[in-house]
Amino acid sequence: MQKSQNFMQVHCDMWTLKMITRRKAIRLLSLSPLVASLLYASKSSPSPRILIIGGGTGAITILTKLSKIFHNPKITIIAPNEKHIYQPGQVYVAAGVYETDEIIKNNSNYIPKDVIWIKDKVKSYAPQMNSITTQDGQTVEYDYLIVATGLEYHYEWIKGLHKEDIGTKNIASVYLNDTDKGTAKGGSSTLKWFESIQEEAKNKDIHILYTMPNTPVKCGAVAQKMAYLTADYLQKHSLSAKLTYTTNSKRLFGLKDVDKRLHLVQKEYLSLQTKFRHNLIEIDTKKKIATYQHKYEIKTGWDPDFQEWESITKKTEIVKMHYDYIHIVPPMSATKDIRESELAVEDGHFKGWLDVDLETLQHSKYPNIFGIGDICGTPLGKTVATVAAQALIIEKNLLSVITKTKLIEKFTGYSVCPIKVAFGKIILVEFDYQGLVENTKMSQLSSESLWKYDLYETKKEYWATLLKGHA
Repeated sequence: MQKSQNFMQVHCDMWTLKMITRRKAIRLLSLSPLVASLLYASKSSPSPRILIIGGGTGAITILTKLSKIFHNPKITIIAPNEKHIYQPGQVYVAAGVYETDEIIKNNSNYIPKDVIWIKDKVKSYAPQMNSITTQDGQTVEYDYLIVATGLEYHYEWIKGLHKEDIGTKNIASVYLNDTDKGTAKGGSSTLKWFESIQEEAKNKDIHILYTMPNTPVKCGAVAQKMAYLTADYLQKHSLSAKLTYTTNSKRLFGLKDVDKRLHLVQKEYLSLQTKFRHNLIEIDTKKKIATYQHKYEIKTGWDPDFQEWESITKKTEIVKMHYDYIHIVPPMSATKDIRESELAVEDGHFKGWLDVDLETLQHSKYPNIFGIGDICGTPLGKTVATVAAQALIIEKNLLSVITKTKLIEKFTGYSVCPIKVAFGKIILVEFDYQGLVENTKMSQLSSESLWKYDLYETKKEYWATLLKGHA
């Protein structure tokens, strides 16, 4: 397939690295004299023991930042993966634009030589003792802990589906990878999946499903973007197919204005429909039948005076759909070590995720613990652009804790989602806890410029800017 026939979309990538980088001078100027003295302490000055858990984007980003702050750092990182995956690049492998080896590099390129690197995973946490235990039984003590363990995919939560099924039986998932081993098969297997769709659509009508689970996920618009790009490609090449996007949500996007724009986009594709409040619970890979739990409401007695329904009855039904091809976004959760620890949120929507303050990113119970990236139990923040923003917050708030000064830096919930609605067309969504963030440098670019930036620049900035601690 020609590179010009690019299919799919990067997982909410790093649209704001340049914008964040320009704040560096302001950030340094704002440091208090006490913090400044810590930054430029002599070699004989004691440095705090900082422990970082994880080897992905969040962990490496904060590691490289902190290693530049302390003159004589005592930093330990616990991460099993010697390879680092640029996970957003998997979709470009699927598009035939990248080769798999372009999105995988050695973590040793980014972990400084003076950092202690324990190639293991955490088995248990003892925050009262300021220590953790690795799976190999080693106890590691710390003064300050930063948790960046990411999240886990759970294909097995869908009855009848096994991780090994991905890439076979007309089933694809661009998310598929093994971060511990440093392998990324989702891109290459999805490329073959899409090429098969192109060939089969030449001869008969086919039905393609795109699923979204009922859990928090990395960049919640990925399946939707893939559906738009598939519809655009098939429509431009006069190929026949029916596409169904299924989501547990009741909207196309959480923000009202964006939701309205995406509904207009869908009207441009007669072959595409959406099924709301549909959560995939089972799949028959032989008969190619997807089973959903559909939740809906029956409303009666609209009262125009009070502007409300007198009665709303909640219903649930089982819906089965036949498919020829299916792309699955797997259910996701916090990593097991956090889910089973006292560092996790105990109940509510974010049960099992790292319990941090939404703004300071400091743990709710243990002030010497912070979280960054996907593991955090926050409403927003499972994108690469968010990690870049969070790293700036943790950098200064950690220094405030160390120097016993007030935490003043606040994470706004900043996130970016460049939604590809067709080849060469992007709706750029920048948002935070308050809603849309408008009139930024990136949002002023043309659709064509955003497309090119997404395709050519983000990978360069990821390796050379973010992971090097320059963002």
